[in-house]
Amino acid sequence: MPKKAWLFSALATAALVLPSVAAAKPAAPGSIVFTSNRANGERELYVVNSDGSDLHRLTFNSLFERQAAWSPDRSRIAFSARDASDNWDLYTIDSSGGVERRLTTDPGRDDSPQWTPDGRIVYQHENRAWIVGADGSGPAELPTGPGDALTPSASAKGTIAFSGNRGGSTWAIYTMQLDGRGLRQVTFPTAGQDAQPRFSPNGSDIAFVRDNGTTDNDLYVVHANGGKLTQLTATPDRVEFWSSWSGSDIVFSAFGANGAHLYTVPSTGGLERRVSTWPQAPFAETFDTPLDSSLWHTINDPGGTVGPSGGQLVASISGSAVPGGQYNQVDEHIGSQCSLDGDFDYQADYALLVWPDFGGFSTQLSAFFANGGIARSSSSFSPPYNQQYWANTNDSAGSFTTTDRSGTFRLVRTNGTMSAYVKSPTNPDWRLVTSGSAPGSTVYGMGLWASADQFAHQDGSVAYDNFQLNSGALRCPDWWTDLAPDMS
Repeated sequence: MPKKAWLFSALATAALVLPSVAAAKPAAPGSIVFTSNRANGERELYVVNSDGSDLHRLTFNSLFERQAAWSPDRSRIAFSARDASDNWDLYTIDSSGGVERRLTTDPGRDDSPQWTPDGRIVYQHENRAWIVGADGSGPAELPTGPGDALTPSASAKGTIAFSGNRGGSTWAIYTMQLDGRGLRQVTFPTAGQDAQPRFSPNGSDIAFVRDNGTTDNDLYVVHANGGKLTQLTATPDRVEFWSSWSGSDIVFSAFGANGAHLYTVPSTGGLERRVSTWPQAPFAETFDTPLDSSLWHTINDPGGTVGPSGGQLVASISGSAVPGGQYNQVDEHIGSQCSLDGDFDYQADYALLVWPDFGGFSTQLSAFFANGGIARSSSSFSPPYNQQYWANTNDSAGSFTTTDRSGTFRLVRTNGTMSAYVKSPTNPDWRLVTSGSAPGSTVYGMGLWASADQFAHQDGSVAYDNFQLNSGALRCPDWWTDLAPDMS
């Protein structure tokens, strides 16, 4: 095996025939599927358009996913994954998500699936190249000749490329027909290893990574006939790996001092561009699916609950809850995993479910760390002040009494000044509650709070829905690691 085993892992398989399923709706051309650890460190699959729009999570499971690849018709995605028993196998999932379908089951490891034009999958089985049907049927080794054959991929013309050593110590890129005919050596490295070949859409060029024997890997392109070798990256402080074609450009992942991210570069050479894989405005959350931990964090104090229920986000506090902690309160809320540094505009609908007149509750759309928010409260004050809307910024506050049991909160920041608005069935126009300074990085969130000095130890509950980030540039954690892109 080559010295960089993490680039060329050795893999294995057995087949499981699956029943036929209805065809899935194809993804839009230009969609990128990739893996990321952003869901609390768990590796999952995500899809994003090449311009950074329409980011969404594809898998919600206990598997550790890697090396996803689009089917030729863009309706399915093949990937390899490790299960709880530490076994690596091949899976497919519809382009719109849903339940994954396992193709192989074996005590060894299967990896690096790529689709053939006729809808089969070539992949790495141990240290050899194999092929299997998209339903898991007919697994067979490809006749790649002596030596190891790693990370195979298929062209639109039906040929395959793989990284092979032919029994020697040098790893080069080879091509051949599926039946073994027409074997050709395409690259001729003088040292190190060439690996991870990926055909261009017309099959005339191959992108690959070269480990030149140092701590660096770089990205190259070569004609499929072995001509015109072009080096695309030269980054001694960064490692490139796992590429895919985006028209005449190449999208790839790279790991450096700033973490692992996705980039594109022209296949003829030139300036590279980082692909945006952070959530972008406009962004909406309707709480119809399990809460995505790559988008939201959850604060759940004892004595309460918060989470999606019946297509809403429901936050509840029991009358038996005991306030405590740093702020001497019961706190049930969710907040963004990313932050807003500049101007923003976001809103959310609320509805009071269980709301005693003097409960000591506050349900609030917050601008955490910017010292601001807008709330609907039930306090111990004398009527009618026990039922209020109130809002605050870093240096201002405002309130008015209300009988509303539902409405929409909204927070808008422009040039460091934040304005808090509310509208409801009784006041259908946006009503300003307060406006003032709200500097610094902000995390949006919503939930239900009960402070010790107000809490009447009665049950309280509120539902949120239709959260919208209308505008604002998000900045996400630097520990997010995005890997192995494949372009539809």
